Amino acid sequence: MTEETVKEFVRSYSELKARRDVIDKIRKYSHNESIDEDQEYSQLAIKIQIIESALELLTEDERTIIYLHLIDNVKWSEVKSIYEQKVGTEFNYSERTFMRIQKNALKKIETFVSKNKFEQYIE
Repeated sequence: MTEETVKEFVRSYSELKARRDVIDKIRKYSHNESIDEDQEYSQLAIKIQIIESALELLTEDERTIIYLHLIDNVKWSEVKSIYEQKVGTEFNYSERTFMRIQKNALKKIETFVSKNKFEQYIE
């Protein structure tokens, strides 16, 4: 598993949640029970839970940067601005520092996924 694979998996979080929510509504309002929908719903729920659990293992800074850059798709320059608005300019991190923090966070997520043998759900 590569850093890029983990990055793309985390980046898919919003889409996974949206798909799960649509299937949930279809199941709620449709009289047609589909085994395919049940399987897809289960896989989506597992992937979402893996991401949420992995994010809980990160520090607040790591989690904030992952949410802003990968999940909310905010550019690095904007990440810096939003981060400074949130926590102040005390640390005055550079974009490069934010990238390093994200890289370390992705490594933690990769370790969590590998250690618990969740790779099959990522690909």
